[in-house]
Amino acid sequence: MPENTPTITVNGTPRDWSPNLTVAALLHERGVAPDAAATALNGEFVARSARDHTPLQPGDQLTVFQAIVGG
Repeated sequence: MPENTPTITVNGTPRDWSPNLTVAALLHERGVAPDAAATALNGEFVARSARDHTPLQPGDQLTVFQAIVGG
């Protein structure tokens, strides 16, 4: 990554940020099925229904993990 390029962090790994990138678009880009993953942006849970409308900004930290069902 060139210096001064805006980045986000996904599961601890930096990657280039791009304008208009949403949580849903990033999941699609990574080939993650929306119903197979849970997401947290900067430590806050992001509901599936909100992912299309949740933009990623430079410096954001996104955590994507397998959703666990049961109890």
